[in-house]
Amino acid sequence: MSFARTAAAHDAAMRTSNSHTHARRHHSRSSAYTRTAARDASRVAAAAASASSPSSTPSRSARDAVAAEAAARAVKTPHSGYHRQPNVERAFFEGWYFRITLPAERRSASLIYHVYDPDVARSARRGAGAQVCAPNGKYLYKTTTDTDAFEAAPHALELQLTYDDGEFFSVDGEGSRHAGRLTSAGEAADGPWGRGLDAHEVSWDITVTPLRGWGGGTNAKQVSPAGWMTALPVFEPHWQVTMAHGLATGWIETDGERVEFTDCPAYSEKNWGGAGFPLKWWWVQCNSFTDFPDLSVTATGGNRGVVVVPNMREDVGAVGVHFGDRFFQFVPARQGAPELPTSYGSEAAIEASAVRWDVSWGSWSVSAIGDRYEVSIQGTCTDDDKSTVIRAPTDTLNGGMAPLCRETFTGVVSLSLWRLDASGARVETIIDAAQSTTACLEIGGGPWRGNWKSAAEIRGPLTPLMSLPVDVRAVADFLKPAFGDVFPGL
Repeated sequence: MSFARTAAAHDAAMRTSNSHTHARRHHSRSSAYTRTAARDASRVAAAAASASSPSSTPSRSARDAVAAEAAARAVKTPHSGYHRQPNVERAFFEGWYFRITLPAERRSASLIYHVYDPDVARSARRGAGAQVCAPNGKYLYKTTTDTDAFEAAPHALELQLTYDDGEFFSVDGEGSRHAGRLTSAGEAADGPWGRGLDAHEVSWDITVTPLRGWGGGTNAKQVSPAGWMTALPVFEPHWQVTMAHGLATGWIETDGERVEFTDCPAYSEKNWGGAGFPLKWWWVQCNSFTDFPDLSVTATGGNRGVVVVPNMREDVGAVGVHFGDRFFQFVPARQGAPELPTSYGSEAAIEASAVRWDVSWGSWSVSAIGDRYEVSIQGTCTDDDKSTVIRAPTDTLNGGMAPLCRETFTGVVSLSLWRLDASGARVETIIDAAQSTTACLEIGGGPWRGNWKSAAEIRGPLTPLMSLPVDVRAVADFLKPAFGDVFPGL
């Protein structure tokens, strides 16, 4: 899929935005986030530059874009693509989440995109759009019912939407290039974005160099939290982290205030399925640990319906830790061991483990104990921490996006990881209470009455199937000549 039309729109929009706002712009520049992982980006950039044709020397920005895309391909995860099956009339949604952290200022920005029911003409929730949480704390949301204006690649992290007024957003280069310009009339004064928290114009131009996908460093085998069954409509909604850690350089401009940044931590994930999000969920994400610049953690838990068993619900959860090239995943199911190249790290582990939590707004306590490793996550925030409400998919086939989610970008998180012996005793401390004050802590759905104490246990008739060594990509390639693209999204 080519996004040349978006590139042209991007250039024109950026010129228009720059000329209109130059006189009133206030600049803020984030200092470069110097980190050990930046050396990885330099090596990737050097490799890409050396591979360039000597007869054609691209500009610095062009070289950066080539290097960033090369880095993205080196850690590309399964399910980076768009899971829509065109012309198949079924309830369907897909959403993408990108976060950038500015650690020195304790600020973050997130770009969130969605599409609903592109092949169900009479769907009440049919539409596509974007929401932006800007570094200055403002929020913008823009949607359209014209799903034909939304495009995405079936096997690449690339998407775009151009609205009928010419405004747009785009993700290109396997998730390495983000651009957009959106305006909004604002939000209701008595809503969660009142009191001046709603933005009226946001534009951005960002290059991201991915360093970790979901499964380790460059050229390591990337995996899905639910294994090969992620390709089937069984455990919906599906969830895939597409970049556990990367470095972002660029700018975001909100109502005339531009924030520029260089080599700041970046993260991305996505969801897709039939109905929407779980009925209730929590989420913890951080890849900006001051003393551990090559550390990233993502943890989540939720209550969802079981597609193959009507009226049945289950609590599900997962924890993933990237520490350098090492990767530790804790999920309540046994999966086939991934192929682990030497560069992957000697302590990589896909652990079958119950994930336990005790969560309420202000406190996130999460733990998981596998056969070989144990992880503990403690997150907190106070009323003084700024939080924002964002729209999220509802849990029904009739609802669309709704203000169901609350999150803070200034949460305090502490992460510990231990190696265990055969008896379950801790014999080595791998990570000892790594701290950050720029974690994203979130709760969503509901109802939230007091603490939610629960666990995602290893159980269920489908759980043993997850350990089977099924190569979904090979199956897809085998079936393609006769049946076409049976697994879009891989």
